[in-house]
Amino acid sequence: MALGSSAPEILLSIIEIVGNGFKAGDLGPGTIVGSAAFNLFCISAICVFAVGQATKRIEMYRVFMVTAFFGTFAYIWVFLVLIVITPNVVDVWEAILTLLFFIVLVVISYAVDAEIWKKKRATDLHEELELAQQDGGKEDDKPEKLSSEINKWASTFSLTHEDTNADVVDAVPHLDTVRRWTRTISQTYPSLSEEDQAKILAYRVNRRLSHDRLYYRIRAVRQLSSSWRKSEEEEVQKLEKLESTDGGNKKKTLVEFSARIYRVDSTDETVSLKIVRKGNMDSKFTVNYSTVNGLAKKDLNFLFKSETLQFSPGELHKTINIQLINAANWRPNDVFYVHLKIQDEDEDTKVRLGACNVARVKMPDESGMMLGGPVVEFVKPNYIVKENAGFARSFVTRRGGKLKESLRVHYETEDVTAKQGEDYTSVKDGIITFEGQEYEKYIDIDIIDDKMDEKDEAFIVELMKVGAGEATIGTRRKTTITIISDDNVLKNITNVHKLMGHYMRQLRPGKATWKEQILNAVSVNAGDLANATVSDCILHALAFPWKFAFAFLPPPTIFYGYPCFVVALVAIGFVTAVVGDVASIFGCMVGLKDAVTAITLVALGTSLPDTFASKIAAESDDTADNAVGNVTGSNSVNVFLGLGLPWVIASLYWASKGESFRVDAGDLGFSVTVFMICSVLFLVVLVLRRKLALFGQGELGGPFGPKTLSTLFFVGLWITYVALSIWNMYRVDHK
Repeated sequence: MALGSSAPEILLSIIEIVGNGFKAGDLGPGTIVGSAAFNLFCISAICVFAVGQATKRIEMYRVFMVTAFFGTFAYIWVFLVLIVITPNVVDVWEAILTLLFFIVLVVISYAVDAEIWKKKRATDLHEELELAQQDGGKEDDKPEKLSSEINKWASTFSLTHEDTNADVVDAVPHLDTVRRWTRTISQTYPSLSEEDQAKILAYRVNRRLSHDRLYYRIRAVRQLSSSWRKSEEEEVQKLEKLESTDGGNKKKTLVEFSARIYRVDSTDETVSLKIVRKGNMDSKFTVNYSTVNGLAKKDLNFLFKSETLQFSPGELHKTINIQLINAANWRPNDVFYVHLKIQDEDEDTKVRLGACNVARVKMPDESGMMLGGPVVEFVKPNYIVKENAGFARSFVTRRGGKLKESLRVHYETEDVTAKQGEDYTSVKDGIITFEGQEYEKYIDIDIIDDKMDEKDEAFIVELMKVGAGEATIGTRRKTTITIISDDNVLKNITNVHKLMGHYMRQLRPGKATWKEQILNAVSVNAGDLANATVSDCILHALAFPWKFAFAFLPPPTIFYGYPCFVVALVAIGFVTAVVGDVASIFGCMVGLKDAVTAITLVALGTSLPDTFASKIAAESDDTADNAVGNVTGSNSVNVFLGLGLPWVIASLYWASKGESFRVDAGDLGFSVTVFMICSVLFLVVLVLRRKLALFGQGELGGPFGPKTLSTLFFVGLWITYVALSIWNMYRVDHK
C-alpha cells in the first residue's frame, strides 16, 4: 500500500533524473522529503484532532516500531551517504544498498506482523475462532445483538483470511449466516422489505470488515473529485433510524377494537365499544370510526354515527357509545359494523391498525344452547398461522346472556411438536377479561420466526378456569395452533443473500465494469445526482478531464487487476511528468527555487489524497493503524525507492562512463537533518500519548486540551521544518 501511494513521488524522482541527462535535480528529492514531512506531521495532527474524546491506539505496535525505526534510519542513511561517507557523491554500492533497504524493511515488517517466532500460529488461530464462536453463540437470538453478531463474523473472517486481501475476497456471508441475521433484523425492523434489509446488512458488514489504506485512499480521491456515491450510506442511515420493535427503540403503535364481536339484545338502548392501543404509548394520533350497515340497518336498528377521537400520549383506551333504536325488530344474527381508520398522526409516529379494526355488533343466535349459566370456549378447535406472521390469534367467545360483572378467564400454552422459547413464546396463567357487551375476544401468542424451512409445528392453548361467577368452560376448552412454514421463506432468504452481495459490491471499490467506469466518470457523484451539492458540481467540473481520460483504463476486474495496475502506473508517470513541468514553470514565474516548490506545493499536492484517506480511516476504524501506522512505512518507502531507484539508474549510467554520480548535499543534506530532528521529537510525543493518562493513553483522540496541544505541536514541527529549509536555501544563494 505504501508503494502504491508513493508512486507519484517515486516516478517524479525517476522522470526528473532521466530528463536531466541522469544528473541530480531538486524537484524529485525535495518532493520526497517534503511529502514525508507533511505526512508525518500534518496528517498525524489532523488524525489526532479528528477523533473525539475516546482514544484510538495502534494495535500492530511492533510493526509500527519497525517502520518508525526505518523511517528515521532512512533519512540518517541519506545524511551519511551525502555528507559523511562520500560527500556530494553517490557510488553504485551506496545506491544499491539504499534500494536493498526496501527489501529488508518488507521482510522484517512481515516477520514481525506474522510473528514467525511463534511455532503454534495455526493452533492460536483455531483457538481464537473457537473463542469468537463461544462468545457470540449465546447472543444469536437477541435482536439487539445484531451488531455484535456482525462484529464476530467480521473478526472471524479477518482471522481466516489474514494471509489474503480481505477486500479482494468476495466477502459475502454464507446463506446460513444471512438467514440468522435476517431473522434478527426482521424482529428489529419488521416493516422493512427484503431489499432494505439487504442494504442494512451490506452496509453494516462493509463497515465492520477491516479495510486497508488503499480502500481509504480510493474513497478520499473519489470524494475529492466528486466521484463517491453518497446515496447508499445516507439511505441506509435513514433506514436504521426507523422505529423498531425491540426494547432499545421506539415501538410501533397498534390500535384496534378490544373485541371482534359485541353482543346486543332487543332491550338494549346503546352498545359500548372499546378502542385500545398497544405498543408505543408516547405517540399522539387521531382515529375515526363510523357505522356501516349489515343485516341490521341504520335508522331501523341503530343511529348512524361517525366521530373522530384523539389519543393523547399515555392514553390506553377510549370507549365509544352507539345509540340503538328503541323497540327495534332485532332478529338472531342481525349485525352491523363499526369501521376504524387512522386519520392523523405525528410525523415521527408509526401507527398501524390491528386485525380487529372492524367490530361486529350482533345479536347472537343462542337457540341451540342448553339451559345454564354463561359458557366460555374457543370459537374454533384449531387455527393455522404462518411462521412469519409474528403472532397467532385465537378467538374466545362467551355464550349465554348478559354479563353482570367482568369475567376473567385464565389460560396457558402447552407444547405439542412446537417448542416453547424456540417456536413460540409460552404463556403461564394468562388472563383474558370480558367486560360489558364484549362477546368474542382474542388471545395473541407471539410466534418466533427462525427463518428455517421446516415441517409444520403445533402447540395448544387451553382455558384453565374462570373467575368468580356462574360461568363455566365449554366443550372447546382447547384449541390447537399449527405453525406452518412460509412457502417463500427459502426464496426470501436467497433474495436477501443475493441482494446483499450486490450492495456489498457497490460499496466496495474496484468492482465496476468498463461501461460503469465511463458512466460514473461523466456523472456527478457517480450518478447520485439527487444528493449532489454545488461544491460537488464544481469539483466534478474541475476533475472531469482527468476522470474521463482515466475511465478508459482497464477495470480491476479484468485478469485479476494486472492490466489495470500496469496501465495505471504508466498513466501516473504521465501525470507526474506534467506536474513536474508545471511546478518548475510556476516556480520560475514567481521566483521560487525548485527545491522550495518541491517541499511545499508539490509535496502538499501529492499528499492530499493521503490526508483525506487518513482522516477517514481515523474516524471510521477502531484502531489507529491505517491512520498513523502506515505514514512511517510510506516515508521509508519514499526514501528507499524514491531515492534508491533513480540513484541506481544514474550511478550505473555514470559508472559506465567511468565517472561518479554527483549529488549536491547542500540543500538536501540540511533539509534531511532538520527533518530527522523533528521526526524524533514527533515520535517521542506519540509514545508519550500512548503511555500517559493525560492524553488518554492513545495515539489518536483523547481530552480536548491535550489533543489540541498535540495537534498544534505537530503542525508547528512542519512549519519549523519548512521555514528552516527555505531559509537555508536562500542563505546559501546569498552567500
